[in-house]
Amino acid sequence: MEDNSQLKDDRKDPKLIANLVKDGNFGMPYLPEKLYADIRWLSMLQDQINEDRIRDLNRLHREMKIYFPEYKDAFGKIDGAFCLEVLKVAPFPEDLVTLGVEVIRQIWHEAKLRGRGYVNATSIFENAKKSIGIQDGAESSKVAVKWLVHRMLESNEQLADIESCLHQMCMDIPYAENILAISGIGKNTLSGILAEMGDISRFDDVKEIQKLSGLGLVAINV
Repeated sequence: MEDNSQLKDDRKDPKLIANLVKDGNFGMPYLPEKLYADIRWLSMLQDQINEDRIRDLNRLHREMKIYFPEYKDAFGKIDGAFCLEVLKVAPFPEDLVTLGVEVIRQIWHEAKLRGRGYVNATSIFENAKKSIGIQDGAESSKVAVKWLVHRMLESNEQLADIESCLHQMCMDIPYAENILAISGIGKNTLSGILAEMGDISRFDDVKEIQKLSGLGLVAINV
């Protein structure tokens, strides 16, 4: 715009911005207020913790693939409650073999876990006995696995607390029940909508909401 060049630098940018403001070529951003502001910031925190948890989960997968390649056959869902409780105590094959089937079940019992997970104790033990995972560096990796498991359990608690707070906040919005009445929309989707959109009553027409969402909805008469 200034010199027909795509290059940018710290001297050109302020001048360009000043000219845009002078000519009125800008739009005012929407800043949520009161309850809507709390929902947005809490939703952003939820996303950040989720990203950290996914990063920790990927690192956990890496460690397990090296030292216990059969871990998926043994545990199934590695970030499940049953799996994480065992990994806190015995991450690798030799530890699991030392524990035995009954002690593995005892770990779950003491953690007050319920469900069909108890039947997997035998599978975990058998896969641990025949594991072909390497041994070099295993002791250091155990420290890493236990640390990652601790972080994931902590993230799970934090996400549960945030989710509960978001649900309570959303239900204080007058039209929340109307949105929940839409087929396929639950409380988590509701909190995401309100966090991104803010106060829906500020829109004059439904087309403005469609434009904000990037949707071009049409009706097809069959």
